[in-house]
Amino acid sequence: MMGATWLARKVDAGLDTINRVRKLNQAFLDRTAPQRFVFHHVPKCGGTSVARALRRRYLTSQATVRPEPSFQAFKAFTGRTDTEQMLTDVSDLRQQMMLYLLYDDIRCISLHVPFSHVAYEHFGERYKFVTLLREPVSRFISHYNWSSRGAGEHGQISEDFDTFLDTQRARRMGAEFVEMFSDQFGQEDIRTPEAISTAVTNLRRFDLVGRLDDLEGFSMGLREILGIRIRIGHENRTGLATATVSASNLTPSQRRAVEEVCAPDIAVWNAIFGGD
Repeated sequence: MMGATWLARKVDAGLDTINRVRKLNQAFLDRTAPQRFVFHHVPKCGGTSVARALRRRYLTSQATVRPEPSFQAFKAFTGRTDTEQMLTDVSDLRQQMMLYLLYDDIRCISLHVPFSHVAYEHFGERYKFVTLLREPVSRFISHYNWSSRGAGEHGQISEDFDTFLDTQRARRMGAEFVEMFSDQFGQEDIRTPEAISTAVTNLRRFDLVGRLDDLEGFSMGLREILGIRIRIGHENRTGLATATVSASNLTPSQRRAVEEVCAPDIAVWNAIFGGD
């Protein structure tokens, strides 16, 4: 009996210590990183470098949702094997994970998750919403190169470039901005004018939409809305030596095909940044 009482006291003392550390951490964050935010990481837009810089700055209150682990979790839970459809259906799990992190009051949430009006309506006043975009043709080619050389089971592309351009997946990949920000992830036709318009409307609700070719401006925007400075590195690049396709080497017919595939994202880009 004495041993059980001693152990209970030790447990209580340990819990008290944990609670004190948590309070100290909250006080520290209130001084050094008070602003909470969500960074929506769009594939192949330089988001890996940004996300890691942000998470280092918010080291004691940060979390992410990554594509491959979340896909594998969804696959294990559902027991499904239809990979192509699961690439779409896993979005529900990821959005639920985002909501969990928001309700858990994590200050730096950086994730590969589509925009959710539910998250925005519940947390738009407390959290800043941030994203970084890239010129659509360059983004599409980088995405293809990355996935064709092994991006994990969730994103592997096996077709050569010309064959891939004729696939339904290519057409969805050319509408990545629309799929990420229209809040219609998984819809059969994501390339409609209505979906494009909704994506633009939602992006205009963001506190900061940066562009990869102006990281200095993006960093200044982060400093303004979050009150912090970060050093953005260069991570997760697809090197020229390993790239199978380059924007500068596209034939005229390939260029036209890519621009047609990327037409929805080009429309979003032009609407947000003025077509430059």
